[in-house]
Amino acid sequence: MLGKKESFCAAVDAVIRRYHMLESGDTVLVGVSGGPDSVALLHCLVDLRTDWSLDLVIAHLNHQLRGTTSDQEAAFVERLASRLEIPCESGSRNVGSYSVEHRLSIQEAARDVRYAFYDEVAAKHWAKKIALGHQANDNAESVLMHLLRGTGPRGLAGIPPVREGRIIRPLIDITRNQILQFLEQRGLEYVRDHSNVDIKYLRNRIRHQLLPALENNYNPRAICALTRLASIVRKEEDFWDQQVEDAFQNLLLEQTTDRITLSAPGLAGLHPALLRRLVRFSVLSLKGNLKRLGHSHVEAVAQLTRRPMPSGWLDLPHQVGVVRDREEVTFLLGKPEEPPRFQYHIAGPGTTFIREIGTFLRLSACESSEAAEPGEYPPTTAFFDLQAVSFPIIVRNFKKGDRFRPLGMSGSQKVKAFFINHKVSRSKRQRCPLLLSSGRIIWVGGYRIDNSARITEKTKRVLKAELLPE
Repeated sequence: MLGKKESFCAAVDAVIRRYHMLESGDTVLVGVSGGPDSVALLHCLVDLRTDWSLDLVIAHLNHQLRGTTSDQEAAFVERLASRLEIPCESGSRNVGSYSVEHRLSIQEAARDVRYAFYDEVAAKHWAKKIALGHQANDNAESVLMHLLRGTGPRGLAGIPPVREGRIIRPLIDITRNQILQFLEQRGLEYVRDHSNVDIKYLRNRIRHQLLPALENNYNPRAICALTRLASIVRKEEDFWDQQVEDAFQNLLLEQTTDRITLSAPGLAGLHPALLRRLVRFSVLSLKGNLKRLGHSHVEAVAQLTRRPMPSGWLDLPHQVGVVRDREEVTFLLGKPEEPPRFQYHIAGPGTTFIREIGTFLRLSACESSEAAEPGEYPPTTAFFDLQAVSFPIIVRNFKKGDRFRPLGMSGSQKVKAFFINHKVSRSKRQRCPLLLSSGRIIWVGGYRIDNSARITEKTKRVLKAELLPE
């Protein structure tokens, strides 16, 4: 870890520089609970304040979990701030109620509430950085805790030194013993949180039982080894993140605020390691976190992409759904809504906006000589013999039992069978406009016209139909 001759604050300064945590002139919010780690961090930043031209602000949150003890800790932090002449923002939140309301563990609820409070205070004081007191032992404990739960590589990356460019942890390479030695040498007071020794919590059992056993019986530098592992994996994850983003962009078919659609064949062709990461990335992109998303959920999505059946549905935690629809896999918030039905009566040439699918239909008449040859126009354009068409033309959704005679075929075919043969997904089927003249389908919009409305050598006037995006 650190050489004995190196001062504590110099070591912390080295960590700050190693991970590019600060810039000269930063306003830094320091989260201070009153415990040894945050008190040491605060005093060290005070020592480094001149070198970095820092403005410091203290933030302390009372979680209302330990009665008068929590009140005493808040009072301690306020006295400390006053003595150091640093602005202090104290807040109080009922974490117990929040955990019940949001169905979270106390630890998860406390973290959510605490970070929200830090964000509020940082915004108020225009603080660009939020400094927290996580240290090397915390990092080692996190790695072990995730390992015991069967984590993937990201869990082995431990606690990041810098998160989102603004959450910084200057003590992340400093051990708990070094912190306690610093406090003792300076004669600095701090408060003790007795819940940190309650072994009903997994982290505390790791802290007080497992880690000491590893150090005593297997490797006296176990903390150093575990933090080194986290650092190595973190760099590996940086590489993988870029691979996943590239794969995501290559397979992305559609992305909105509440849905992400990817190519099913593309997903199925990925290496399992990349596929699992892409599933997690898609869920993260959709809802902003990966809470409750476990390995079994990711594997279920992977199997859905590879299964021979062209359709399927999965429910993931926190109201995320995954739909396999032929060659598409869609991640969405909530259950998919049935597309709205539509039907428009068009009296003559002109442009009609089909609001339900966000598409314009433009109909225009022209001479047969102006009609393009097949292959010279996009599938969203079609030409018909005007004499074979009569107004009003009806534009509507696909209905069960619809039939037409696709151009080039001798007999009729169900539209559903046509969709299946051409691998049109269910969602696209319901958004596909059908054009009808005198009750018969003359165009499956964007795919095929009906043989009866085709242009022939005798055609003199042509009806041109175009589907145009909004």
